[in-house]
Amino acid sequence: MGSIRYLTNEDVAQTLDVAEAVDLAEIGIRADAEGKVVGDKFYMNVGTNGFIKPFAGYLEGEEYAYVKTFSFFPQNPERFGVGTTSSVVLLFDAQTGLPVSYMEAEWVTALKTGASTTVTAQWLARKDSKVVTIFGAGTLGRMHLRALATRFRPERAYILDIRPEAARAYAAELEPELGFPVEPVPLEERERAVRAADIIVTVTTGDQPLVEWEWLKPGVFLAKLGSYQEIQPEVITRAHKVVVDRWKYVAPRVPELKQLIAEGRFGPDRVHAEWPDIVAGRRPGREGPEEIIVYIALGIWGEYAAILPEVYRRARAKGLGREIAPHGAAE
Repeated sequence: MGSIRYLTNEDVAQTLDVAEAVDLAEIGIRADAEGKVVGDKFYMNVGTNGFIKPFAGYLEGEEYAYVKTFSFFPQNPERFGVGTTSSVVLLFDAQTGLPVSYMEAEWVTALKTGASTTVTAQWLARKDSKVVTIFGAGTLGRMHLRALATRFRPERAYILDIRPEAARAYAAELEPELGFPVEPVPLEERERAVRAADIIVTVTTGDQPLVEWEWLKPGVFLAKLGSYQEIQPEVITRAHKVVVDRWKYVAPRVPELKQLIAEGRFGPDRVHAEWPDIVAGRRPGREGPEEIIVYIALGIWGEYAAILPEVYRRARAKGLGREIAPHGAAE
């Protein structure tokens, strides 16, 4: 067995820019819609502490396949002083099945998720969307605004976080970088930021209804991406269209859906489409400027299947990372 290239988050961040990631995500999404991507994932509960999610994928004709793990342990900050989430990737040679890279994946997870939501927004948001509101001032929230700015022309963004200092830091970093106003908004003033928005992204680890139906203006696109409750259930039941990435994954994991299903107020018959069906033309996307469209996603594999191999190729070409010998290999 050959050596494995170990890539840190800092290494990965030097491989792709956000616009390139959006382009690759679109390639992966289209390939998925055409049946050219295989993949799967499952959630493994670890007692009551959290879950670990193995997540694998391969794009037909690619040099490499991947297995990514994501863990979510919400008590970590309080109990152990470490982060709530962690992600790593193993990349495999598609000819031999041997591992070629082990990479830290927090950066590329944010990059991929922001890129994926941006491509989705191109199909489901209004083309003239000007105001973006993002709940969550972490790396994911930053990547979403950067990615959306590559395909839309935002004139203003609002950022909200349970930690006001995080929202202020976000705004101070991204406003000069992106060249339009980015305003930190206190959580208790979120109605103002929601009412103004054409695109709303919730990407938090919180557990409270941040968005209410009455606040949504006609034509808004809302992407709900967090694993805990972020929106009022009526946002789902009253939206003109609800689109999911895969029903079988979101139905048992998304709290708002679990509640509505248990109450008999929502089910697969109420879902307008799974996202790949829209890309493939089997179902329509946005059909009118007044439609309120809600997108609920926990991640599928096409985008990673396109992005991760290119990250590895770029890292290898730039000499990033370091080679490590597999356990038991000769020195």
